[in-house]
Amino acid sequence: MLFLKQIQDLFSQNYFLIRLFNSIHILLFRTTNGMLLGSLAGLPSLLLTTTGRLTGKSRTSALIYLEWENKYLIVASFGGNPKPPAWLLNIKENENVTVHIPGMKLNAKARVADRKIRDVVWPKLLNFYPSFGKYEELSGRTIPVVILDPLNQKARI
Repeated sequence: MLFLKQIQDLFSQNYFLIRLFNSIHILLFRTTNGMLLGSLAGLPSLLLTTTGRLTGKSRTSALIYLEWENKYLIVASFGGNPKPPAWLLNIKENENVTVHIPGMKLNAKARVADRKIRDVVWPKLLNFYPSFGKYEELSGRTIPVVILDPLNQKARI
C-alpha cells in the first residue's frame, strides 16, 4: 500500500505525468482489450471516448469508474487541477460517448449529476476511492460526477 500511496503522491497535480500515464493506459487497454489496466490497484477502469468540442475528433481518456444502478459513475477530478478535464467540457457539448470496459464496448449518454444525485453518490465514491476528497480540496471546486447511461446492450469485443 505504501508504494501505491507514493505513486498517487507523484501523480497528484503533476499534469504532465497524468497525461503521459493516460496515453500509456489507453494504448495497453486497447491492445489487450482491458486485460492489462482494466483495473488499477484493484479499481476498475474504462476508456471514455468523447467528441472534441473544438476539433470534432474522437478523444479518449482512461478513468476509474463505479457501477451504480446499471450505470457507470466517473469523476471529473483531473487529479485536483483547478480546471476541469477536457472530456467533461466535451460531454457538455455532446453527451453521446463510447465506453470501453474490459471485454466490451457500449454507446452511452453522459450527463453531469445534479446536486441531489451527487449528494447521494459522492459518499459512495469517496468510500470507493478516498483520494477524490483530496482532489476536491486541492482543486478549490466542487468536482462534478458524471453518469454514463448505456444506450445498448453491452457488445462483447
